Amino acid sequence: MDRNPRPAHIKLSELTPIDADAAPTKVRIKRIITRAEHQSELTQGVCWMDPGEQTNVWSSHEVFDPKTAQHWYGPVDETYYIIRGRLRLTWRGDDDEGVFDLGPDDTVYLAPGWTYHLENTGDEPAFFVYNMTPAQE
Repeated sequence: MDRNPRPAHIKLSELTPIDADAAPTKVRIKRIITRAEHQSELTQGVCWMDPGEQTNVWSSHEVFDPKTAQHWYGPVDETYYIIRGRLRLTWRGDDDEGVFDLGPDDTVYLAPGWTYHLENTGDEPAFFVYNMTPAQE
């Protein structure tokens, strides 16, 4: 693909989420900036999660191991910026694991080489913006 990106303006009000059943991590998302559409080296998207809703477990390890995760992105750097809601991010590696409780105005970095799981632990819908590099599509 010839890389000739152009500035883009996308309005959240014009986006339609992908249903949870069709999304890679099984929660409603919408990828906004993609390699295919914008020739971008990163992917940006948004996510909506209802109270009690959970993702599957996904991996950013170098190699996919279906014993540890249901979805695989490969080695990506990922960030979340939480707009509203309360989320719990659980992460696990070969010899380390942890939990981050997240709320509005929090940012979290998801390093490559780990598995992750996310749950809306609050009593209101959660909404956040995510970025991934390299771009997924």
